[in-house]
Amino acid sequence: MRFALPLLCLLASPVFAEGSIIVSPIYSQLVALPVPANFVAGNEQTTDGFYILELAPKGETMQIWSQLITLTGAQGEASTKSVTDVAGQIADGYKAACPATFSARNLPFPKVRGASAVFAGFLGCGAVDGHSEAMVFLVLKGATELYTVQWGERGKAQNKPMAADRSVWRPRADALALTRICDKVAGEKAPYPSCTQ
Repeated sequence: MRFALPLLCLLASPVFAEGSIIVSPIYSQLVALPVPANFVAGNEQTTDGFYILELAPKGETMQIWSQLITLTGAQGEASTKSVTDVAGQIADGYKAACPATFSARNLPFPKVRGASAVFAGFLGCGAVDGHSEAMVFLVLKGATELYTVQWGERGKAQNKPMAADRSVWRPRADALALTRICDKVAGEKAPYPSCTQ
């Protein structure tokens, strides 16, 4: 189970910079996403105007994974939707998939460089498609775009709602909070040092 929002975004190949940072030019801005060293890009696509970049641990696939980091973005959505609206859509998707074992929790909203508004949350499904699935996620408002970053994990199915284990999920939320949204600099090319330094 993977949740993505019906957002619009321009396909733009990510650039891998030093320090395990992926910089993706997404419409009017750049998004720099710090990525753990053992994660690799496995899927990037645009379908019906929707852009998604997914990364999984080395040796895993986009279908069979233990953890998954996802970046999405949407052109112009910042003027029509709030970060709370988008977070609600994501939560609704989880709840529909596992109503009996669904859990949700708002997290403290971190400051994210370049974002004018942020929503942070935890979502869990105790049992869906034969496994459990949970994630921490951020919804970020850029100058004109909305972005999401998510860090999901699959595990053994359970017949009750999942608890948000602070020792597991807090470091992941903190890592996602290091995401940066940057303005493009005229004439600057990959690896976009203005957004990685």
